[in-house]
Amino acid sequence: MKRKLTESQQAATKARRAAFRVIVKQVADMTDEQRTALANRMMVVNTDQHTLSMTNQILVSMQCPTATIVGGFAQWKSQGRHIIKGQHSINIWIPGGKKETETEAEDLYFFMGNVFDISQTEATEATA
Repeated sequence: MKRKLTESQQAATKARRAAFRVIVKQVADMTDEQRTALANRMMVVNTDQHTLSMTNQILVSMQCPTATIVGGFAQWKSQGRHIIKGQHSINIWIPGGKKETETEAEDLYFFMGNVFDISQTEATEATA
């Protein structure tokens, strides 16, 4: 069962989503050349060494210009690392699969997901 968020948590979620919308709008307003130049400045991969999409690389670079390797909470845990207390996540688009309606299957949809750079993590005591 999903827990109910407090009013302050709901406000923080709303603010985080609003800030993400601003960044997404900035990316959407870029020309193809600007996007390519920004994506070429850095190569961001996930914890499995897969390169992020150009859009997600741009989103990461706008929120954390020094990011190199990113992963979600569970991904870092499986790598023997944990998020340092007080670190703020980096928002990216995560594929959610296909929405199916009664009449047809719609295209792939995406939702806002949270990742952390390796600099925001440290080895767990068991692996240190």
